[in-house]
Amino acid sequence: MERPPHFAAPGTNLTFRILPGIEVDILADGTLDLDDATLAQMDIVVASVHSHFNQPAEEMTARVLRALENPHVRILGHPTGRKVLGREPYAINIDTILKSAAQKGVAVEHNASPARADLSDLHLRLAKKHGCKIVINTDAHATEELDQMRYGITQLRRAWLTPADILNTQPTAEALLQNLRPKP
Repeated sequence: MERPPHFAAPGTNLTFRILPGIEVDILADGTLDLDDATLAQMDIVVASVHSHFNQPAEEMTARVLRALENPHVRILGHPTGRKVLGREPYAINIDTILKSAAQKGVAVEHNASPARADLSDLHLRLAKKHGCKIVINTDAHATEELDQMRYGITQLRRAWLTPADILNTQPTAEALLQNLRPKP
């Protein structure tokens, strides 16, 4: 696949690159909802649980571990599934998940939306302890939600993380990609 070009930001000497990526569902059995041929076309594949939240902890843990085995997965999205004041985290052995992600080079998402704040500050601290790479995003579904990044940064600070711990602080798209699990 041909790499996207770098674009110049109008009125500046800055350039940027758009990375093709996708968020895929982790199905109840741990498989992903898209085939490997499609995933291979992406620079970034985020795998997330979006259904079957009531599985027992052993089953949910095995489900996510199976998803992490897929070599195209480079980021695990909202790892506990919590929605603040809306849904408790699903039952999962987060310690086991974070250890596996670190071993495989899969980054874990810190979802900065105040409706999620997933991972919690304690889980972020544990992720760092295990050597997990961490990315932050806003989970924005509209441009007005992009300013929610500040809430996530506050959460990262509560976990005593610094810019050096967060992959989004890499100076280039290439540096970001080099810090993620290698593409197969």
